[in-house]
Amino acid sequence: MKSIQVALIGLDNSGKTTIVGKLQQKKELETEKFSVYSFKEGSSLVYLTDTPYNMDEPKEMIALLKESDACVLCVSAVDGVNPKLGELVLLLKFLDVKNGVIVITKTDSSTVDEVESLKKKLKAVLIETNLKDAPIIGISSITDEGFTELREELVKLNPVSRDESGEFAMPIEVAKEIKSGLTTLFGIISSGKVKKYDKLFIMPWGKEFVVQEISLHGEVVEEAKAGDRVGISLKGLYPWDVQTGDILTVEGSFEKSKKLKVEIEINKFFKDELRSGSEVKLNIGIQTFPVSIVKLFKDGSSVDSGKPGEKIEIEVESKLPFAFKKGQLCIMIHPEAHWRSIKVVGHGKVLEGVE
Repeated sequence: MKSIQVALIGLDNSGKTTIVGKLQQKKELETEKFSVYSFKEGSSLVYLTDTPYNMDEPKEMIALLKESDACVLCVSAVDGVNPKLGELVLLLKFLDVKNGVIVITKTDSSTVDEVESLKKKLKAVLIETNLKDAPIIGISSITDEGFTELREELVKLNPVSRDESGEFAMPIEVAKEIKSGLTTLFGIISSGKVKKYDKLFIMPWGKEFVVQEISLHGEVVEEAKAGDRVGISLKGLYPWDVQTGDILTVEGSFEKSKKLKVEIEINKFFKDELRSGSEVKLNIGIQTFPVSIVKLFKDGSSVDSGKPGEKIEIEVESKLPFAFKKGQLCIMIHPEAHWRSIKVVGHGKVLEGVE
């Protein structure tokens, strides 16, 4: 059976929760921050994640988008295209979201010509992203227009390629005590395979555990592979010891550090400046932590600030350690940026840990 992980994303009141309600057949996972649902169609199993939109606290939003094979970008026909939507599209571009469907919701509130005009505007906004050729579907929860077409388009999507032969790694979305004495870690396996009784480590804190149980599609299995959405149960662990972004993996596959040097290309739409002492949020993998900017470098020399359009190296420090690999994609967000600026600073890569 083909499994597809789809994140539904959109601004507040964009109608994504209504879409999930119309399509879902089963609730897979419920947390305070997000919920995962699913539906089956033929030989395809589609997971739908109702993804929160919050640029001030982007941790779960970025994590779920990074974990998914595709997204459904929901745009209200009432609100149309606006700067906040542009910022969200920029984030999708930096996260390299490769597949998706664009949905115009609440079409019953607009005329046919207005919906067609919005489709043209959306194509223009998405022109520099991987979603530039994504289908655009108009839907209405009142008339049920478009839901059959949306379901068909979701089933057509294919999962992204994941390395089944590599070292096992699973970024952790959430931890719960499902059975007494066992804590179950939920997430999508990004690489490798896992079997019952495998010895694994939780990074960045590096403690070893033994796999007691693996659940897949609601059933207990002996093995799971890259691309599977699973629950992995461990003994001797409390749910509150784990946070979103921690990584269940094999020993020695990730480094850890509270200080990092990263290379960031500041996007041209960022109207503020980065300076030493600035407090920002840094995303690596599905980890997003507040960090302080310690030093900035351009062309090997120390600089006072980073400006829009520049590519700079930044030394940052976090109160919590990151688990990372050199060269890994990172995203920087500045929630306290000037009110005229968007909050997505830019994207780049991890260069190294700093002693």
